[in-house]
Amino acid sequence: MKPFLSSITIDTLRKNVKAQINSIYKTNTMKQKQIILSAFLFIATISTFAQDKGISKYSIGQHVPELGGIIFYLDSTGQHGLVCAPQDQSTGSQWHYGAFTNTKSFDSIVGSGKTNTSKIVMSQGVDSYAAKLCYDLDLNGFTDWYLPSKKELSLMYTNIGRGAKPPHRDVGNFASDFYWSSTELDLNFAWAQYFLIGNIFTDLKNHQCRVRAVRSF
Repeated sequence: MKPFLSSITIDTLRKNVKAQINSIYKTNTMKQKQIILSAFLFIATISTFAQDKGISKYSIGQHVPELGGIIFYLDSTGQHGLVCAPQDQSTGSQWHYGAFTNTKSFDSIVGSGKTNTSKIVMSQGVDSYAAKLCYDLDLNGFTDWYLPSKKELSLMYTNIGRGAKPPHRDVGNFASDFYWSSTELDLNFAWAQYFLIGNIFTDLKNHQCRVRAVRSF
């Protein structure tokens, strides 16, 4: 749904009203003074309405180069959210590196993937694995990428993957394959999702799944 008022419409209204004010500013009749006052009140009302509506230039499925990727989540303001990288960072990577350990990356909600990723890297070290690929990623001018949490990964599937409705279906360019989340179940298992049909499941950390990095804005 398009915003009721766009920033362009608001600017146009402001300019038109101000032009009318300038044209009658030098007059002194009571009626014209009332017109000037009403015009100022009109501008103030429009500005307040626009701010309250949280009008945003962003939308789900939009590829925004200045944000680094494809938007798959927006918060209630429409000004902040999450993007995923335009392509996979790996077609097959283990969740861990060489040892089954409890990394304590149990959080699954939106916004927890970054903390999860830091916990995994701190536990697993400097070698190559899913979270480290995202943690080390330098892409499109950004270095704050991370492995998505379970919920963030699910939103990628439902909002811009095969689970999305047109016109957003498959705009994320995901493979019909398994993708890792940063959410751990226990010592041996972590959460993943099958992007062909959307199944969310746990898999052994030494199995190979695809990796897609995300970042917040």
